[in-house]
Amino acid sequence: MKPKWRGIFPALSTVTNEKGELDEEGNRSEVRQNIEWGTHGLCPSIIAGEFYKFSEEERMKVAEIVVDEANGRVPVLVGITHTGTEPAVMLAKRAKDMGADGVIIMPPYFRRMEASLTLYEHFSTIAKRVDIPIMLQDAEDLTGVHMCPTLYARLAKEFSNVVSVKVEGATTLQKIADVKEVLGDKLIIFGGMAAKLFMQELALGAKGNIPDACLTDLLVDVYESYIAGNVEKAQQVFNKYKVWVDFLSLHGNSNIEVEKETLRLRGVIKSSHCRGPNIPMGKADRAELKNLLAKIGLI
Repeated sequence: MKPKWRGIFPALSTVTNEKGELDEEGNRSEVRQNIEWGTHGLCPSIIAGEFYKFSEEERMKVAEIVVDEANGRVPVLVGITHTGTEPAVMLAKRAKDMGADGVIIMPPYFRRMEASLTLYEHFSTIAKRVDIPIMLQDAEDLTGVHMCPTLYARLAKEFSNVVSVKVEGATTLQKIADVKEVLGDKLIIFGGMAAKLFMQELALGAKGNIPDACLTDLLVDVYESYIAGNVEKAQQVFNKYKVWVDFLSLHGNSNIEVEKETLRLRGVIKSSHCRGPNIPMGKADRAELKNLLAKIGLI
């Protein structure tokens, strides 16, 4: 049966201590706080979680922590992106065995031409070999690999467990419109990109967004106001959120640290440390972020 994924499914930061070691309590605190903020789901080990900086064992450890701490209160979709098809299958099987509600998969991103020519084979192999709901993640701006709605359509038609797509990048709004035209409600559409286009995505028929995990309370309010028909309130709350997302956009080279520092300033985690490679925030940037959060009443 197709899952009813809707609303805000934040991409969790992977919390480490100042030595770069996994901080189990920090990761659990992030889960608890997001559930307290009203999140509709959780997504560990995707781009905001810096999956590419962690070993497969570390990625699965974090996923286990999130599944355990969530304890069935909200769905958990585990990122299993890998540059190889077989390792992605193995990660998907482990996610299923640990009790994840679904998995999120981006295209292979190392050999881009090879990936572009074999996208169907990559995704279909995973869909055939692991019986778990799948969300495709189309992040062309980051992967450099083009995906088109006809690929989504073919996979959704052939595999009942391909149930959702996360669309983000320069052509997000056009792709969402194209998916709706081609597939209607066949696929559950989510947006991304730190929810900076969330209001437009909802207007086009997206069912939710996968933003960062540090201002979930604001975005839950935006979503729930919008679906209740109070678009004016949704826009007012979004305007408050936009102050932070504009800051994030201006500090794109340090965006992961901005997200973690926001969590730290809000008392959720103890350290905003990011593993290398990382371009750190400057002292002035940290002070500006703190003032910004205070100004909009979040600390």
